[in-house]
Amino acid sequence: MGTLTRPAIAFVNPSVGFSDRRKSKPIGLAYIMAYLEKSGFPSSGFDFGDSEDDAVELAAHYGLDRFDVVGFSVYNESFRAAIAMAEWIKNRRPECLIVLGGPHATAVHEHILRRYSCVDVVVRREGEEAMLDLVRGLDVGLDVSVGVDVDGYGGHVRAPLTGLTGIKGTTWRAPDGSGLLVNEDRDFVPDLDRIPFPDAEFTSHSGYPDLTYYDEVQGRLKAALTICSSRSCPYNCSFCGVLTIGRKYRSREAERVVAELLHFRARHGVNYEHVYFSDANFFVSPTRALEVAEALYAADPQVTFSFGTRVNQILKAAEVLPRLKECGLRFIELGIESASEPVLERLAKHVKPEVNVAAVRLLRRLGIEISLDFIMLDPATTLPDIRANLEFLREAGFYDYVPHDHLYTALVLYEGTPIRDFYARRFGVVFDPDDLPSPFTLFELPEVQRFSDTLRAFRKQWQDRIDGALAQGELALASMADGSGGPDGWDDSDFPRESHARLQLDVVSLRHAPNLFMERLLEDAEAGFPLLDGAGDKGGGDEVGDMGGLEVLLPRLGHDHVQLHDLIERTEAAAREAGFAQAPGADVVGPHGRD
Repeated sequence: MGTLTRPAIAFVNPSVGFSDRRKSKPIGLAYIMAYLEKSGFPSSGFDFGDSEDDAVELAAHYGLDRFDVVGFSVYNESFRAAIAMAEWIKNRRPECLIVLGGPHATAVHEHILRRYSCVDVVVRREGEEAMLDLVRGLDVGLDVSVGVDVDGYGGHVRAPLTGLTGIKGTTWRAPDGSGLLVNEDRDFVPDLDRIPFPDAEFTSHSGYPDLTYYDEVQGRLKAALTICSSRSCPYNCSFCGVLTIGRKYRSREAERVVAELLHFRARHGVNYEHVYFSDANFFVSPTRALEVAEALYAADPQVTFSFGTRVNQILKAAEVLPRLKECGLRFIELGIESASEPVLERLAKHVKPEVNVAAVRLLRRLGIEISLDFIMLDPATTLPDIRANLEFLREAGFYDYVPHDHLYTALVLYEGTPIRDFYARRFGVVFDPDDLPSPFTLFELPEVQRFSDTLRAFRKQWQDRIDGALAQGELALASMADGSGGPDGWDDSDFPRESHARLQLDVVSLRHAPNLFMERLLEDAEAGFPLLDGAGDKGGGDEVGDMGGLEVLLPRLGHDHVQLHDLIERTEAAAREAGFAQAPGADVVGPHGRD
């Protein structure tokens, strides 16, 4: 009997094509890797999610062709990178089993196998159990590709494909070429607590920034950890990719959540004191949410936490919120999405705009911060929809909210979501399953397209500068408040109180600047764009910023109503005077809890 050689397994998070400074480890792959490891199948993880490098060059540099099995977790944005890597691997190592999984692969599993010969199998929905069955099959010498011999226990054997192609929750090509084998769905993992903690390491050429949370209540920066305490969501928002995986909600016991925090504290040697819950909907069961919060508080009263949920759930379970706050709740990521009733209907939120307002008022009254989930534009957006959004943001107090990302968002039509099908029917088109249409090219109304183009030009020209000045100014103010000052300390003689007060006003004005620009832009759009037309812009897209058209819409800011450029320079100069200067190219992050 020969010696068993375990298959060499790799899991890859392909690039979505851009860099994200909030990068964190791909937790879905980490769960699969830990699950296999528990059963004796170690694997290697590669995370290229934020890479802007060529996919094939990455595959070659990290030697992805040396593995027997390579699994890719794919989203719409990363699909083409995954296919490029898979084709390169197959060309160099035809016997390698290429597996695709994740939301996009689940949604279009049949299409993928029909179009791409480099993919051998798609694992649909959850991946832990199906992947374990696959690698166990390889472990006993089962053949994974037509006409390829593999080494088994006793030497060189050829095993039938049916040993693997019958695995539940997978889709294959039929060995006889007759079509596809779409096996029955696998049941969801009923007990999440039997899945090991997502303790897996990934090779990443860009590394991982330290995850932190600035606790304004305690006035200090905390090391933070991401934990997923439940899976899925029972609601059916039309735009949500969770629908492709399934709506069966399951949760973990509170004790296991605490145990995971303590495990990673010991594993990493880091005293994590804030937990970002990454659940699709943490608050499905308020009773369970309270159990988790109280368990964390009992384990360590210094631990704070945050989570995401829907507005209607906040109102239905308002009575538990004060206790959650006592146990360390700092902010809630609130899925408001829109203040327009027609848009909320298209998104299948099943709430009215007044419910959004009531939820915000409740959280404000309780002193619980809000992280805003918002979709400013969708393909059928009208100017009245945008007006409703801006009025809501102003009246609900979100003009002070940073970062400003919510102002620039547009609905993304992910494969497998009802809203993508809705717009395909509305437009009379068939979207290519491989493509993710740019959300900024689908607007039905020309005035909304021009509004969006101009807003994007403002973001391109001004937002980074606003962010940098804000970060410096707020760091200076925060340090003055606690008396720490700049590198050499700070006292009243170093920075006069009059200058301190002016800096406070200028920072507030910078927070408001993008909102005020949007107001002026919307007013111009509602009037037929007389200001932009008079400035020489005829709807030239992103180039509007280079043509000077933006200048006529820029608001006057600060106590003395200066130009935006002057306000930015003045804020940066004041921060330098207080001892806070930004090095060229540095990414300064202010003391906002979610930055």
